[in-house]
Amino acid sequence: MTEIVPLGRRIDSMIRESLAIEYEDAKSAGMLGYMSRSLVQATLPHTDPKASYFERTNGIVTLSIVGKPSIGVPYGSVPRSLLAWICSEAVVTQSRELELGRSQSEFLGKLGMPNDGQYISSLKKQAHRLFSSMISLDGSRDSEIGLENVVIAKRAFLFWNPKKPDERSLWESTLTLTADFFEDVTSAPVPVDLRVLHHLRQSPLAMDIYTWACYRQFLLKAKGQGMVKIPWGALQAQFGSSYGRNATDANTDEKVLIAKAAQATRNFKHKFLKRLAEVGIFYPELVEGVSDTPQFLVMKSVKLHIPPQFKTVVSV
Repeated sequence: MTEIVPLGRRIDSMIRESLAIEYEDAKSAGMLGYMSRSLVQATLPHTDPKASYFERTNGIVTLSIVGKPSIGVPYGSVPRSLLAWICSEAVVTQSRELELGRSQSEFLGKLGMPNDGQYISSLKKQAHRLFSSMISLDGSRDSEIGLENVVIAKRAFLFWNPKKPDERSLWESTLTLTADFFEDVTSAPVPVDLRVLHHLRQSPLAMDIYTWACYRQFLLKAKGQGMVKIPWGALQAQFGSSYGRNATDANTDEKVLIAKAAQATRNFKHKFLKRLAEVGIFYPELVEGVSDTPQFLVMKSVKLHIPPQFKTVVSV
């Protein structure tokens, strides 16, 4: 079973919030959200790659992000929260034209973020990175190859002043989604509870695990599978490729390289299980159906955290 993580202030807060969430489902609370299935399968970087190109693979789907050299690529929890809001708004409004508000404080409220220095300073920068990037998804299975390029924004106008976040602009900041991204999001979205994403925001990895778990549980139901065994190496490539970066260096001793790679996987596994336990505070059925072996994470089919809301939600 998953490792037991000692309770701390952060965990105590999560437990209190999870108890509050139990009393009201996401839809009734107005916090039913959606994510693009493409971006659930391959995720954004957790930390700044300090480059204008980033790549991550889960073994089947490879995600690459190309940003402008002068701007960079999006990373961390803020663009994840942005994407959750964008996808949710697109599904709910069925419109490519999204209104972001007349002030940065107003949009922070829409994202469920506190109006403090941490988020004020990063929101506009991360939005600029996200809206300026091109995301490519390259899938391969046996001899078959598929490629899809995703550009989120057709156009965006951000009139926020980070130095005066409460100052209202004369114009509404807006985002117009590209037709392709809008179709991808609205044709088969992954339903999630936005409250859970809000409370997991301190860890981009925990946010990724939650949305991924919602998607994988749906796939288990759709395929009629009782369980799935996922190699730790595949999970490391999908969620924590940075843990393996130091496994290959100038040292050419094969035994040393193998030992470093094994240690990197163990480090990732420890981190993953710790964040999975945090997700389990809000989705206890998930961790009750999860066990681990040295080679695999074993996930059983359990109750869906958010039932599908539309017939077209999430394609296999």
